[in-house]
Amino acid sequence: MNDVSKPRRIDLTRQCITSIQDYIAVNHLGPGDRLPSLQEWADMLEVSVVVVREAFRALQALDLVDIQHGRGIFVCDLEEADFLDFLALRYSLDQFSLEEIIEARAMLELAILETCIARATPVMIEELERILDELRKDPPLTGVDSPVHKRFHQTMLKASGDRLLASIGMPLLNTFWTLGNSGQMQLPEEVHWLDMVASHEAYVDAIKRRDFSKTRDLVDRHLLGLCSRYHIFPSANTVVEVDKTTDTVKNSD
Repeated sequence: MNDVSKPRRIDLTRQCITSIQDYIAVNHLGPGDRLPSLQEWADMLEVSVVVVREAFRALQALDLVDIQHGRGIFVCDLEEADFLDFLALRYSLDQFSLEEIIEARAMLELAILETCIARATPVMIEELERILDELRKDPPLTGVDSPVHKRFHQTMLKASGDRLLASIGMPLLNTFWTLGNSGQMQLPEEVHWLDMVASHEAYVDAIKRRDFSKTRDLVDRHLLGLCSRYHIFPSANTVVEVDKTTDTVKNSD
């Protein structure tokens, strides 16, 4: 195992959290892998057990670790984690705008779709079609978590054949759904379930036909027009302006 960085004597709990995250990443630990005990962490980081316990309580609250009394501390499955909560361990969320979150979501969605079009095997396509049949019988509704809907996107991530994409995909998708369900995404007031199902049908159809020609339109449709609203996929005619006072980029058609 690799060594962990020792935190300075300021904001010890947050720095312990960072050290624990680094340890998990550097040692390639996955769901179910056991972590050192609280006392071992205290010795490694040269802090008190109280500080280490606070750090692990924060990680447990975000479903990143599982503390099992009498058994030990284990890494959780990050697929169920909220990506913004995950980022909050290291960054202030105030620096991320809603537009940036939507852009990241759309770019990820486009990457997943196009990679599936290129790589999805017949077996994975059949699985997507089976889940699509379930979606028709139990369509996803706005504001309500749908296990079938989530399974569809999990299967797309697997079909992409990219392990890194599959690892970071669900946390970011979960974040988008959380924000959408809470009303922060300013989604259309009424989204008919037929539209939701149709956008998934269009995905599967493009994957089956290996058709890359309208992937951006499909993603925009799937994300209920948010890409168009926030100019996520700028056209060749889009003018990019730079605000020199804030060093930010603005799009104007």
